[in-house]
Amino acid sequence: MLLSFLTIVTVLTIAAFSSNIVRLEQKENSSTASHPSVETKVVRDAFGDVEIPVHPQRVVVLDESGILDPVLALGIKPVGIMSCYGCHEKNRGIPNNLIAGIPDVGIAWQPSLERILYLKPDLILSYDFHKKAYSQLSMIAPTVAADFLAIGGFKDWLHFYANVFGKRKLADQLLSHYEERMQELRQQIETKLRTKTISVIVPDASGNSFTIFNPNDVFPHLQMLRDAGLEFVQAQQDIEGRSLTLSIESLPNYDTDFLFIVVSVRPGEAENLLSLSFLEQPIWSTLKAVQNRQVYAVEWDVAGLIGADRVIDDLYKYIVNTP
Repeated sequence: MLLSFLTIVTVLTIAAFSSNIVRLEQKENSSTASHPSVETKVVRDAFGDVEIPVHPQRVVVLDESGILDPVLALGIKPVGIMSCYGCHEKNRGIPNNLIAGIPDVGIAWQPSLERILYLKPDLILSYDFHKKAYSQLSMIAPTVAADFLAIGGFKDWLHFYANVFGKRKLADQLLSHYEERMQELRQQIETKLRTKTISVIVPDASGNSFTIFNPNDVFPHLQMLRDAGLEFVQAQQDIEGRSLTLSIESLPNYDTDFLFIVVSVRPGEAENLLSLSFLEQPIWSTLKAVQNRQVYAVEWDVAGLIGADRVIDDLYKYIVNTP
């Protein structure tokens, strides 16, 4: 009986959704004669060619950071976005003032088709891992699904969406500004650090383990640190694969001059190191960076150029402008 009930609910839900789609299409078809046709172009996404509006007016972004950052940087304000599940911030690395008032259309990997339909988008931006919902999303509006693993670093993501929105010149200008800031920072770091090194870790909430990433990975904050000319401690450079999760006892292997701890906290609370339970471990007091008071908790869970200023400002604060 339970199986039958669930089956009925599923059928009714799909039927209701399909009915809404049909009504929307009928409404659009009835108004076609009174409205000029929309200029379109073809772009290529993870699943093939997609015909999209040249100048979309109502964009829904099925993401909370990686897509959202470049879209906002290009001056596009979506009519719907996803929220970050389990995050202190609604959207990772995105200032709240940039997304205030934008409705949620789901959490992380679970887009709400009903909410998206209600917003009447003319373009939907998603990832290829939304493949199961792709056909239904495409019934609502043209959907561009980015290949999550193939695109690469945050600069490539910016170029990808600059192509979607026809904003290549703006993307070049944004990257030029970023490179100018980085060049100035790099010069100051070379003078200040010389042979000094850094480590970047992500602690486990329990305080018993931590994750350390290959410095050559595509994570935006790692790319930004490379662009700044910073040298990672040798043990971190020797990591094979994307990352390692290690016990706290392994931490001395990654001891360095400057230790950056990437934390997920409420905005503005990263500097409150006393609230971080992993610092209560006795092994911390043996680290050179701790003894020299050069351990910094940072909010570097960023996704692109919008978050880049946060990273650059922190590097000035903790490296360039420290005695």
